[in-house]
Amino acid sequence: MTTDDPDPLDDLLSQWQVQVETPPDFRREVWRKVAAETREPSWIERVAWWLLRPKREALILAAVIILAIAWGLTHPPEEISPHDAYVMSISPFDPNHLRGR
Repeated sequence: MTTDDPDPLDDLLSQWQVQVETPPDFRREVWRKVAAETREPSWIERVAWWLLRPKREALILAAVIILAIAWGLTHPPEEISPHDAYVMSISPFDPNHLRGR
């Protein structure tokens, strides 16, 4: 939709100057309204804020890693011979067929 004829509205819009004066207490009023509309955080927001601090995040990550290692050590994987694994993978009569036990 390009034309070679210039639109007279373009010239008018390019010459338009906005002159706005803000009241002297504009900033104070804005912050007063913001302060009036702020609310107390809910309990879930407070818990999330407490947990998501960098030091606590590192402690939680370390605890999760330690618990995962402890779980892995106390619950070793079930040993399956290669022959049994092969039979389980191809036998449709095996109860664990295609479940990847």
